[in-house]
Amino acid sequence: MSGMTTVLDETNVPGTRTLYRLAVILAAISGAFCLLFCILLAVHYHGLLSPGGRTTPAGMEPPPSSEPSYRLPAGDAYNQLPTDYHSFLALRNALAQDRQNDELRTQIRELDHELRTGYFQRRITVHRLAHMLIISSILFFVAMRTITTLKRQFPDPGNFKTNKANPKNGQKELWHVAVPISWLMLFTGLYAGLLLAPSPQLEQIFAEKLASESAADNERGGVSPPVTEAIQLTEEILAKHWISFRNFDGNGVGFSDNPPIQWDGTTGKNIVWKKEVPLPGNSSPVIWTDDTGSGKLFLAGADEELQKIFCYDIKDGTLLWTADVTRPEAKMPEVDHYTSYAAPTPVVDGQHVYAMFANGELVAVDFNGKFVWRHSFGTPDNHYGFASSPALYFDRLIVQFDDGDGTEGNSKIIAFDLNTGDILWETIREEVTSSWASPTIKKIGDSYQIITCANPFVIAYNPEDGKELWRCKCLAADVGPSAAALGNVVLITNDSPRTTAIDATGSGDVTATHILWTGAGSTPEAASPLITDDYFLTISTGGWLSGYDPKVIDPNRKRARYWELEIGDGASFYSSPLRVGTYVYFFDMTEVNEARGKQPKAFVVDLSKVAVNDDGTLTEESAAAMVIAENSMSEPCVTCPVILNNRLYIRGEKTLYCIGEN
Repeated sequence: MSGMTTVLDETNVPGTRTLYRLAVILAAISGAFCLLFCILLAVHYHGLLSPGGRTTPAGMEPPPSSEPSYRLPAGDAYNQLPTDYHSFLALRNALAQDRQNDELRTQIRELDHELRTGYFQRRITVHRLAHMLIISSILFFVAMRTITTLKRQFPDPGNFKTNKANPKNGQKELWHVAVPISWLMLFTGLYAGLLLAPSPQLEQIFAEKLASESAADNERGGVSPPVTEAIQLTEEILAKHWISFRNFDGNGVGFSDNPPIQWDGTTGKNIVWKKEVPLPGNSSPVIWTDDTGSGKLFLAGADEELQKIFCYDIKDGTLLWTADVTRPEAKMPEVDHYTSYAAPTPVVDGQHVYAMFANGELVAVDFNGKFVWRHSFGTPDNHYGFASSPALYFDRLIVQFDDGDGTEGNSKIIAFDLNTGDILWETIREEVTSSWASPTIKKIGDSYQIITCANPFVIAYNPEDGKELWRCKCLAADVGPSAAALGNVVLITNDSPRTTAIDATGSGDVTATHILWTGAGSTPEAASPLITDDYFLTISTGGWLSGYDPKVIDPNRKRARYWELEIGDGASFYSSPLRVGTYVYFFDMTEVNEARGKQPKAFVVDLSKVAVNDDGTLTEESAAAMVIAENSMSEPCVTCPVILNNRLYIRGEKTLYCIGEN
């Protein structure tokens, strides 16, 4: 009986049978690996072998989620971030209730590192398995295609019935099944590989973040720093340093038992040191000191191309390091000269420095200038340039990002985790336009509030969860000055419409119920107010110092009685004043013009010499005696002065000065 022959039976090509045997072996091995890789992909994608990170520790419940929908935890293990795990959230919530618990901090750091490492390892494993599945599927297809080609049968035209009954026809039907199976496995492998392979861009971002954290861990000599190295920020600790714009509470009050009064920036009299700053910027200095009195001073600088953070030794002004934090793709917008590309003042917490720039880049570096984390807001819609400084609330960084004209809902206030840059909460600021004021942290009663200023509202938020506490409609136009506070009273001033004192103990819209009084004196464009036990002080751009007496209020108009004093002859002020005891420091932004005899100055006013007439105005003797010093400066200044250890630090247009009387 003549049967059907195959290509393998009829070929005379050497090595064909060996090729057939190899194809059979390859098909068996690659098919087995395809099945194995599919199983492993499912296991790792769904986290079937991962530890139960979502299990809540005993006695702890995770906080209810108040996140917007786009930040809700992922439903699958593959896309689940460390901050999606209930165990992590529960520990962080417990720490918020007990900030001094060092054991909790250590547990959070260790768990955070463990979850991050597992996250990246899981994604890398899935990535590799996906590619292995693609490769094994292709090999299986090639092997099956080779086998079916070599086993293709040649029918015997003269013996149709015999061919039909030939047992080898069963093999033919087998190959008809094997071919579509091989095609199916090929496309299954391709689909699974393309679907599960992580985005290269996303993977690169996460890999860089893990690498930076691992490098930091290696420097510390372990997975997490010893508890003794961690700085538990308290009011007492923060009072020893100058950590942010106008200090922790934003009131612009410093302490010194021998503050400098007389100096000359042109001749060098009582100038301890001065250093040229490599890049321009109107960010003010911040300082962190140690127990010996040594310390580091930090500034931010930027131009159209570069953004950098500078660290100086406060003893002699040595530039210790420069951190280049430029992200070239984040282009700088056009800005006003008095705003600059680096207007926000940095924040320092003893371990990190946080700086914000005009292109919306928020960057954290450590005390050695090494990159820690970054958040990109995108280019702000702000016609003068972004100028709002971040604020520090113990374990979190607060950023007021007011953007646009208030109709698009782009303005927001955000709290960032100091160590990771994770967003702890985010609140949309409805109905407010772009502003230049900075958020300030005020202790009202037994709790803290974040006070923000923007046209048309002053709004207070709870720093723990970002919920709005109260708002007052009392601002207009471009808002530059930030708030000051004393007790439960918040003082707001702006060039439009007026100075306002608000009782901060209310809730909801307090416009009609909690305005204590308003002022009729001159108002500033940029300089923030000061508060003493006796007077509420504002300095106008044109140089008029107004002192409001909160004890004498017109009951009909709710206007506070006030006095005014002109500071300088034609002086102009954007710099917010500094108060040290009864002394108040004012720095002039007048441009140097030798032909006209124009020279910028720094003025010192002694509030102990205030004496008023029956109508509240200054007596002639008082007005003549209050300005106790007019100190020449070699360049204009719009930044805010800092004082620590009887030394005054101020950044001019190009130069950083340390001032102290010998």
